[in-house]
Amino acid sequence: MTNDNKLDDLKNKASDLGDDLKLKAKEVQLQGEKVVDDLKHKASEAKLEGEKALNNLKDDTQTEEQTKSNESLDDLKNQATELKDKAQEKLETLKTEASQKFEEAKVKATELKQEATVKFDELKAQATTKFDELKKTATEKLNKFKKDDQA
Repeated sequence: MTNDNKLDDLKNKASDLGDDLKLKAKEVQLQGEKVVDDLKHKASEAKLEGEKALNNLKDDTQTEEQTKSNESLDDLKNQATELKDKAQEKLETLKTEASQKFEEAKVKATELKQEATVKFDELKAQATTKFDELKKTATEKLNKFKKDDQA
C-alpha cells in the first residue's frame, strides 16, 4: 500500500467516523422522540381514563363509589407522572450517551487528523528529497553534455 493510499485510507476513516457519529446522533434523537411520543400516548390514555372515571363519578351519587373513582383517578395520575419521569430519565440517559459517543468520535477524528498530518509531512519530505536527487542528477547530466559539446 502506498503512502497516498494510506493517507486516503486515513481520510476515509475520519469521514466514516463523522458519518457514524451523525447516524448515532440521529438514532438517539429518534429514540428520544419515540420515548416522548410513547409518554404522550400513555398520558392521553391516562387522561381519557381519568375523564371516564370523572363521568362515572358524576353519574354515581354514592359516596363509596365516588371515593373509589377518585382513588382510581389519583392512581392514573400517579402512573402518568411516573411514566413521564421514566421517559425523561431515559431521554437524559440517551443524551448523555450520545454526548459521550460524540466526544469519543471527536478524539478519534483528532487522532486520525494528526496521523494524516504526520504521514503527509513524511510524504512531503520524501518527495522533496527525491526531487532534489532528480534535480542534482539532471544538473550533472546537463553539465556532462555541455562538457562533451565543448570538447
